[in-house]
Amino acid sequence: MIWMGVIIAFLPLAWVGYGLENAIDPIKSLYSVSGMSAIILLLLSLLPSTCKRLCGYNLLRYRRPLGLLAFCYALLHILVFIILDAEGDIAFVVRESLKKPFVFIGMSAFLILLGMAFTSTKRLFKRFAKYHQAVYGAVILAVTHAFWAQKVAGIFEYMLVFSAIIFLSERLIFRMKNL
Repeated sequence: MIWMGVIIAFLPLAWVGYGLENAIDPIKSLYSVSGMSAIILLLLSLLPSTCKRLCGYNLLRYRRPLGLLAFCYALLHILVFIILDAEGDIAFVVRESLKKPFVFIGMSAFLILLGMAFTSTKRLFKRFAKYHQAVYGAVILAVTHAFWAQKVAGIFEYMLVFSAIIFLSERLIFRMKNL
């Protein structure tokens, strides 16, 4: 069942790959699809815990694969920036990160996801379980990155903000009840 989800998760990549030859701006197409997919999967990785608390459905086994898929898309997103946009010029990447706050915020979110991806094995997760709560910070940073990256925010960006607020509010309410 998880393999079917992985195949579905990579459909946006196949779609953009199929249309890349005819795209007006292929790099922007790769940016958009990889970034949107990363954030959607990151938000979906919060869903299993919410479902368990609110509905009693135990979908926790899907949380890690969703998080790793989100990381794969985030990695693709940053590689598009470094390889295709910056043409491997690390000095340019650093300058852009310092000059444009949305790039710095996106890089920060990626570094959190990178740490979580490296510590997501069963053995390492036991040692770094507290660190994995940084996913909430990564969600805030990633959604802010997506919102600020647009010249004009559209319905998608507002839906991301709304979804993040719902998921994070549910967790805050749950924690406050259990104090």
